[in-house]
Amino acid sequence: MDSKLERAQKLSGFWIKIIAFVTMAIDHVGIFMWQYATSTSDPLYIVGFVFRCIGRLAFPLFVLLLVEGLIHSKNVGRYLLRLALLLGMVLIVQIGLYYSIDPNVGSNPFIDLVINGTFIYLITRKDWKKYLSLIPLFFVILSTTIDILELSSLNLIIGWFPRYLRMGYSFFGFLMTIAFYFAYDLGKKVMFNNMSEEYVVDIKELLKVPQYRSLVNLIMAIALFVLNILIWFLTYLSPSLDLYFADVQTWSLLAGIIIILYNGRRGYDKKWFRIWSYAFFPAHIALIALIFALLFGI
Repeated sequence: MDSKLERAQKLSGFWIKIIAFVTMAIDHVGIFMWQYATSTSDPLYIVGFVFRCIGRLAFPLFVLLLVEGLIHSKNVGRYLLRLALLLGMVLIVQIGLYYSIDPNVGSNPFIDLVINGTFIYLITRKDWKKYLSLIPLFFVILSTTIDILELSSLNLIIGWFPRYLRMGYSFFGFLMTIAFYFAYDLGKKVMFNNMSEEYVVDIKELLKVPQYRSLVNLIMAIALFVLNILIWFLTYLSPSLDLYFADVQTWSLLAGIIIILYNGRRGYDKKWFRIWSYAFFPAHIALIALIFALLFGI
């Protein structure tokens, strides 16, 4: 008999995407509210703060979708290429906002997805290309280091690496992607209790088993909790290590509940919806920017 946890797995990949898109859009509205707020006591800033807290649910869900794509895609290289093309479209909008509105208008999480996905793809290869994983790893370290330097007491502004090229979640997102991806292997080991049979069972087939899906989801949720504890720990060590605004980022823990409810099925996936999914990010950013420009002026 299925457990209550397994019966609660009602969310398909379609609904995970919808929740991720909606919370991401709310987050970006919050970013623009912050840009146009006159002070932290401004109602625009307060509402923006709430919106940004809601928006923290989006990135863990996108990481979940990323690792699902890495595992299930017949051609992972082509899958990453599609993400890279989407990143290119987003960058066009992002660069326009950077130079026309505010350099701090927000980061681009798709850089995180492409870089982290590329690292996973390369590090899991069996040939010499495995060593190319050092390139995305270097990018993660560089992006994180520059953010730390700019937050430090040195008062540096590193213009040669503009914000639209940096990873929004840098090392935090990198560790999350690794944890989520290898949750499948860890779940497999736990389920088979390290017996030899684990090595002959394909993960794609195993994912059809609700008990295994529940275990993987739970491991991801635990990893998300541990990473948020790490964020708070770093913040207590030094304000310059508060790269992710811990008081806001902690709300990403709620994404763990949504991940636990994921059933591993793709769900609704018509071609129009796939096209819409790729077009949504650059389109909604441009639309939000236009609305705020009309309301408040550039």
